[in-house]
This record gives sequence, structure tokens and C-alpha cells, in this order.
Amino acid sequence: MRVIVKIVLSHEVLEKSQFPHFQKEIERLIESGGKILMLDFSKINFLKNSELMAVVAIVKLVRDSECILLISAMSQQVRILFELTGLEQIFQCLPPSEENSLKSDLTEPLGDLQSVAG
Repeated sequence: MRVIVKIVLSHEVLEKSQFPHFQKEIERLIESGGKILMLDFSKINFLKNSELMAVVAIVKLVRDSECILLISAMSQQVRILFELTGLEQIFQCLPPSEENSLKSDLTEPLGDLQSVAG
């Protein structure tokens, strides 16, 4: 198992119908030795309330484990939302210069959720 696992988020996996499966896959990654989970927001330009709550649920899940949660490729709109809600104090957001150094072969497919990794 890789120490750093990059997860490319999409609106589909944050929807209520897909999120329980997505959450189980994150639990599997943590249990199999993932030490650093990096949520890549490059496919997310905005977040609906339910999607924001899904991201918060991921934070709670990771916080209960020994893992570190990083955020990368956050759009300006999502960054502003995080600032307005105070979430920027909870997340460790990578500056763009550091994101490039972590973009090697780090993406871990999550089960059959094709839209998650890739």
C-alpha cells in the first residue's frame, strides 16, 4: 500500500447515493495502510451544501484514524467557501508549488468508482 493516496474528487462521489460507497473505500484505504490522503479538488469548481457535508464527513473519518488529510487543486470558489465557513482552519491545503512534487504515480483507484481516481 502506498503511504500517500491521492483521491480525485468528483461531484458524483459526493452525492448522497454514491457517498456511502465512497466512504467505505476511504475506510478500506486507511485500514490497508494509507497514511496520507490527498483530496484533489481539480474537478470541483463549487460545492453544494450536501457535498460540503460529505467533505466534512471525510474529515471526521480521517481525523479518527492516524492519517493526515491534505487538500490540493482547490478552485478559488471552493477556497472562498472554506474561508467563509472556517473550514480552511481544519484542512491542510497544499500550495500549488508543493502539489506538483506529489503528482507522480499516487492515485489509488477506489473500488469500482471510476470517477474517483484517474
